[in-house]
Amino acid sequence: MSANFVNLLPIAIVALGAMISIAVEPFLVNKNKHRVLPWVAASFLFIAAGSFLFVSQDTLYGLFAMDPIRRLLGLVVIFCAFLGIGGLQATLAREEYPAGEPYGLLLLATSGALIMTQAIDFLSLFIGMELAAYPIYGLVGLRRKDRNANEGTFKYFVTGAVFSVIFLYGMALIYGATGSTHFSAAIVPGRASLYYAGLLLALFALLFKAGAAPMHFWVADVYTGAPVVVTGFMAAVVKVGALAALGSLWLGSLATEGGLPAVWNLAEEETVAGAPHKLALIVIAVAMLSIVIGAFSGLLQKSVRRIFAFSAVMNAGFIALGLILPDYVHGGKVQLGPMYFYLITYALASAAALTGISSMSGKGDEKETLDALRGRARRKPLEGIATVVALASLAGLPPLSGFIAKFTLFAGVVSAGWIAVAAIGFALSVVAVFYYLRIAIALFAPASVEEANKTCALPSSSVFLLRLGTVAAALMLLGLSVAPAAGLVTMIAE
Repeated sequence: MSANFVNLLPIAIVALGAMISIAVEPFLVNKNKHRVLPWVAASFLFIAAGSFLFVSQDTLYGLFAMDPIRRLLGLVVIFCAFLGIGGLQATLAREEYPAGEPYGLLLLATSGALIMTQAIDFLSLFIGMELAAYPIYGLVGLRRKDRNANEGTFKYFVTGAVFSVIFLYGMALIYGATGSTHFSAAIVPGRASLYYAGLLLALFALLFKAGAAPMHFWVADVYTGAPVVVTGFMAAVVKVGALAALGSLWLGSLATEGGLPAVWNLAEEETVAGAPHKLALIVIAVAMLSIVIGAFSGLLQKSVRRIFAFSAVMNAGFIALGLILPDYVHGGKVQLGPMYFYLITYALASAAALTGISSMSGKGDEKETLDALRGRARRKPLEGIATVVALASLAGLPPLSGFIAKFTLFAGVVSAGWIAVAAIGFALSVVAVFYYLRIAIALFAPASVEEANKTCALPSSSVFLLRLGTVAAALMLLGLSVAPAAGLVTMIAE
């Protein structure tokens, strides 16, 4: 086993930034906490992003791995965390929040998500899951006097604890069946049923983290109780960590089933002889249930946070379809590139949209409903335009990267022979376009006279990071569509 500790450098830098932010906080007066700490946190995120230049494609004692997709997922996690820092600064400064610990908590959760993207062993994955979860419990409950925040924190903590136990029990069963906690460990003869029982429990625990149906029951209440910017952070960073781990575990389980050597490179296509078809049916059932629930439930909502909660459920279903591409059932072939491209575009768009909306949602996020947001982007056109670009990407409108991601995913599902699944998924994605457009229209609709006469209370220094992040995300969502679109044009020309 190799020991490339350099690959842990981004995790270590973000964790160090969290500790320094928490250590410095007591020495700052209240008015300076939201001026200094966001820049400290953003600086460490910038250094962590730069440290990816030094990582290499390798493993670390069979616990962690690095490959091109994991590197890209790590950069996306860090960028979405930067958006979170900018949104937190604007939100906490607007509310004159007396403490600065949220910046350190957000960095700790980011380091946990980074561990999840690199984990190839149940022990390292569990550490990452818990390190990501516990700080988010605190971030969800920032507003201690808010009933929705208290309810969301309680539900998230209790359900999170339950599914952590389920994950640990699944890990114990897998260890009993294989004698190892590695994702690709070989099954001891006669213990296959024990292995599959443990695998099912572990997969369901990760689907809970990703917010996929039928483990989605916590999402709406937790997203509603959290500040809008924390909702964006959860929708992006936590989902990237969970689905990165899900893809790693999926490939590892296929290697175990086929008796192959350890598989950990998410960028490579893997072929498994005799892949069990029942697993594909379970994936499709979870995906379609998530898409149906998310698409139709979102239509009924007036709260932006609840709309994005069901958007998270629906998009978890779309992403799950990538597990059976390009031809899992007939040829045993799995290549997770389309799945992770979709995940990246979704994470960037969700984080950017909700961070932008957090700058317009007022004190206590009391104006985050569609009616209350009406015309508020006219006072903040830069954040408003960036938010609309992100919403358009989530809706899958061309020429944004969200369109390319959906086209690639549905084309792969059709090529794999699941035409009915692709048709239903496409139809429901069109339905979901409606509730993204509702938000975009509300933001730039004519405002009331009272709203139009209001002035922005926050100084520009408190929203600089937010503006920088949302505009950069909008440009990324435009830029990410260029290379795939060029490849598509070339393919059609040939």
